[in-house]
Amino acid sequence: MYIKTTSVAHTKYFDTINFSYNVSDKPHKRLVNIKAKQSDTFFMFNQRVTVTAHKGIALILLTTTPEDPTSYKEFVLQGSISIHPGVCFNTLSITDQCSIFLEPSRNDEPTLVNAPQPLQVREFVEEIHINKVYSFFYQVKTAPYKYLDDCHNYFEMTIVDQGELIHEIEGQEIVARKHDCVLYFPNQRHSQQVKQDGVTTYLSIMFDATGIDTKIANKLFHLGNNHTYLIERMIELSNHPNVDYYKDEMIIQFKSIIINMLRGEADTNEEPSTSMRENYESELFQTIIDYLHAHVEDENQVNDLVSHFSLSRSTIQMLFKKYTDTTPKNYINRLRLNRSKVLIRESKLSLSEIATKLGYGSIQYFSRAFSREFGISPSSYAKSLIK
Repeated sequence: MYIKTTSVAHTKYFDTINFSYNVSDKPHKRLVNIKAKQSDTFFMFNQRVTVTAHKGIALILLTTTPEDPTSYKEFVLQGSISIHPGVCFNTLSITDQCSIFLEPSRNDEPTLVNAPQPLQVREFVEEIHINKVYSFFYQVKTAPYKYLDDCHNYFEMTIVDQGELIHEIEGQEIVARKHDCVLYFPNQRHSQQVKQDGVTTYLSIMFDATGIDTKIANKLFHLGNNHTYLIERMIELSNHPNVDYYKDEMIIQFKSIIINMLRGEADTNEEPSTSMRENYESELFQTIIDYLHAHVEDENQVNDLVSHFSLSRSTIQMLFKKYTDTTPKNYINRLRLNRSKVLIRESKLSLSEIATKLGYGSIQYFSRAFSREFGISPSSYAKSLIK
């Protein structure tokens, strides 16, 4: 993004003029109207020249070595600046049109200097545009599950939360496990299977978009620890479709994953670390998360983590804040409640037995927590599963 001329007091190209002025006092003959968003010429004065913003938004480009495009500096013109002698500059219009006051010293005439490549306004336009989201849901599947030979004219992203999901895309088998992500492109034939015993849970997002490069087609991407919060937040949002700005936040979350996939920043088992300490913290936190998922039906509390991992309470609090932006208590509660949905759907346990199994002191406490998290009581949720 461009910075404003008022963001710096002075540079080797200009000095900011810090005084109040009334543009009505400026000489009208020095008013320049600009519509161009591109030019191939610089202006250079032998004396200082004052440039003052008037209407619209002007972009000013400056350099002392016009033959070197990498030396060009860009600023949004705000207020007045005094450009040093010998500096090459030009102004373009960011808005449809703009106007500036150009006041050289002693009626100095400019020298025209050709630019080796066009000077132009850089348009800030989205490269990837999400046109429409058709569905966003959290799926729970058990073996043997098969969904064969599907094909549709929209994108579909799947992110595994627990278990293992086997994809077949145009004859290529891809095995996705925890926090693995796969993107189906429009009109790709694909199948899904769950073969392993146990439960596989995953997010599925169906959407229409433009600007997504096919270089990430037919690939498996692992979303490392720095994506943990994104995944947890998307799961949480899928359970609360009526919260304010639900669609906006959901699009932001999974679009950021797409961007990381395109940049190649999401296809390794762990995110790049900047230091040994960062790598240690990342691996330690992943070990804690794996432990919680493996022991979700135990009565885990923060004190249990302190004891099991021989860490201080403050260290555990710091790790959860850093990687999930929530507290360990909230994370554990959300994990247990998501597990309760799986048990309600897949087991023959009563609600009271599920409450006891997950460490809730009473069915009433479990029911309140479930209703608060999902906006529906566990009994109503169970009835909704009966067809």
